[in-house]
Amino acid sequence: MSDPVAIMSVERDMSQNRGSRMRKILPKQFRQLSIAVFFLLAGGHSALAQSYERGLSAYNRADYETALREWDALAQFGDPQAQFGLGLMHTFGHGVPEDDIVAMDWYERAAKRGHPGAQLFLGHGYETGNGVARDPETAFLWYLAAAEHGLGRAQNNLGRLYETGTGVEADLDIAIYWYEESARNGNANARKNLARLSQNATNPE
Repeated sequence: MSDPVAIMSVERDMSQNRGSRMRKILPKQFRQLSIAVFFLLAGGHSALAQSYERGLSAYNRADYETALREWDALAQFGDPQAQFGLGLMHTFGHGVPEDDIVAMDWYERAAKRGHPGAQLFLGHGYETGNGVARDPETAFLWYLAAAEHGLGRAQNNLGRLYETGTGVEADLDIAIYWYEESARNGNANARKNLARLSQNATNPE
């Protein structure tokens, strides 16, 4: 197998050489335009962040019309935080009709972009069959993705799946591991699960 460090070094040298040649070839005016475009795009990202924050502030004060307006454009653009926000709005009927199918669609878009909360809610949907066909194996995968981000609720849910053998082969040791991770992240249900398992081990039936 090729050495990845060596490959990266060669690619870096090639990139530097291409950049040097391009600086010689490109007119000065075009290089200045490229710099201007870069700063324009950077400013665009800042504007997107501000739009999300305006939507979040509106959502928190129950101004769902403004939240929807701010988040909808961002979500269509592919922003996972806005996509998750729209999922929540459709789950709880905040400013839009309550619709689990639409909510799951938004959660899935955000989850695929790595949003832990969306991964948790999508996992719950697949576990319960709300908005999507029930699929415990897929629920397990999304809970695992969210758990690996450190989300306590997902870690507790993952422990429960391992304990009960739902969507994955039962393994009490792994279940305890995830309960402990969840408890360390402050999840009260995980602490209760650990106490229950400890009591069962102490007083077996």
